[in-house]
Amino acid sequence: MALRIMSTLILGAHGQLGSELQRLLPTATGLSRAQLDFTHPQAFESLLEPYQPHVLINCAAYTHVDRAETERDLAFQLNAEAPAALARYCRNTGCRLIHVSTDFVFGGELLPDRPRRETDPAIPLSVYGASKLSGEQRILEILPEALILRTCGLYGHGGTGNFVRTMLRLARSGQPLRVVNDQTCAPTATTDFAQALIGLMNRNTGGLFHVVNRGAITWHDFARRIFELSGVSADLRPITSAEYAAPAPRPRYSVLDIGQYERLTGETLPEIEAALSRFLTSPSA
Repeated sequence: MALRIMSTLILGAHGQLGSELQRLLPTATGLSRAQLDFTHPQAFESLLEPYQPHVLINCAAYTHVDRAETERDLAFQLNAEAPAALARYCRNTGCRLIHVSTDFVFGGELLPDRPRRETDPAIPLSVYGASKLSGEQRILEILPEALILRTCGLYGHGGTGNFVRTMLRLARSGQPLRVVNDQTCAPTATTDFAQALIGLMNRNTGGLFHVVNRGAITWHDFARRIFELSGVSADLRPITSAEYAAPAPRPRYSVLDIGQYERLTGETLPEIEAALSRFLTSPSA
């Protein structure tokens, strides 16, 4: 998928999404967290000026969901204050901003179990989710034409760890696996998400969109399909969220409705299982 505007800057380029975007956009420039320190957003203008980007894609974020419960200030600094500073930079320079957010903005709302729409009330349960929602809100207040994409459970070949690789590594080491079976979502391959992002970028689209692989699955059933599709034997058992007892509460149901994206683009996103199968059979899996 060719990019029409070539002066593109990817922030968080060493993560799994950033590295996938770098692969698909070889002419883009990627900056790591070390090169653009999100704890010092006051320095963004001087640091970004030499690049003079026309498009800025922000993949960088504080993603330590449980640690955020005790690192609230840091989570909000990286997920809300820094994105707001990027929005101000883009407003002042005419640069386009594309920002990645999360299904964790949901969870506290009293809605039936149906895919969450962009217009549904976002009421996060965790500090992480609240910090990401604050980032969305601050960006759109400063730069209403920004593009914000929410997604869920990204996994890909770049970056450090993800759920799929972690499950395979633990299973192959013989460790027993106890995975929650009461949290339903839509884990998404970075390839599909990145291609959707580029498609919206090429359309010069702004606003809030949900982009995930089609379908819905619990984390336990997703783990089970990982092992079945890869032919790996695992000691896997379902548990409840209460039994898992994570410091940060997770959404019980956070499947995202992708209808707005598919109606605008005419594209159909791949199903969860098809994306997982493709990932597991790729050469670098």
